[in-house]
Amino acid sequence: MGKWHPQTDERAPMSYKSEVGKRLRSLRKADQMTLAELAERADVSVSTISKIENGALSPTLDVILKLCDGLGVKIGDLVTGGETGNARLSTPNSRFSPYFKGDGALISTSNYDYLYLCPEVKNKFIVPIIARVKARDIQSFGELFHHGGEEFLYVLEGQVEVHSEFYEPVILNKGDGVYLDSAMGHGYLSTGDGEAEVLCICTEPQVQSI
Repeated sequence: MGKWHPQTDERAPMSYKSEVGKRLRSLRKADQMTLAELAERADVSVSTISKIENGALSPTLDVILKLCDGLGVKIGDLVTGGETGNARLSTPNSRFSPYFKGDGALISTSNYDYLYLCPEVKNKFIVPIIARVKARDIQSFGELFHHGGEEFLYVLEGQVEVHSEFYEPVILNKGDGVYLDSAMGHGYLSTGDGEAEVLCICTEPQVQSI
């Protein structure tokens, strides 16, 4: 897994997208699913899935969640591997996973660098992410993201402009945040000096049986 120290430029040189691609292909083939079948179930193009599987494209968060829905798996199964299924530990308060600075699973895209925290915890109710916001204008950002669940974004460093499908853009500074329905189109831009850094807590969409 990639190592990234938030609020610094330290990063291991390894690309994580090839690891995600390998797991995507493995999960798809384990379910005896063709590229076309997964594309239809996940609402992601065949060419995009093929590029991800071959390590030529880093999937954005919304694409990852769509693929997970199409495969019937949780996000941790695709991002970090491990056992699948919906079982959770039944003992109250038994889930415990410390996070140490720079650890996690890193996926880099043109708009964001995503660092998935505590990736070893499977079947999460929530998905904690530290993201570096790189996009600086809505034209270069492209289409707004849509995915299941809800999310809370908290600005750790810099200034973020939040764009959404139904509301006017909102400017957030360090210490500010926003809660939103992730199914609504949304995107974050860095509008201050340099790239912004945010903490994003996403709820895990319910996996539909297929």
